[in-house]
Amino acid sequence: MKWEERSALVKIAQYPQNKDLHVTERTLIHLLNLHGFSKKPGMTTLTVKDVNIITYYSGKKLNYYIILVLKMLENVEDFEHKLEEIAVKILENTENLAYKDMLSKLYEKIII
Repeated sequence: MKWEERSALVKIAQYPQNKDLHVTERTLIHLLNLHGFSKKPGMTTLTVKDVNIITYYSGKKLNYYIILVLKMLENVEDFEHKLEEIAVKILENTENLAYKDMLSKLYEKIII
């Protein structure tokens, strides 16, 4: 899942599209706060109820938040490196939202 901060949080893309990820607006605001006001690129994790969440923030220039929602029993450390690699691919393809066509293949890289 990828979110972009504008005047409000706007979901730009999600894969799989039909999956309810159980991520509330409140949780998203909490993730924004975890990244802090420095607006520096980086990754953070959060556990909320029955999910683990990893977020990669692109930095102030692009201002993209790329979020991976995991099951409670999935270890976030097993996915951090994969998410960072995938985030780079997404961020390289933000023009015209070109990454949207890549989401299924990027998802496959995560679950392997």
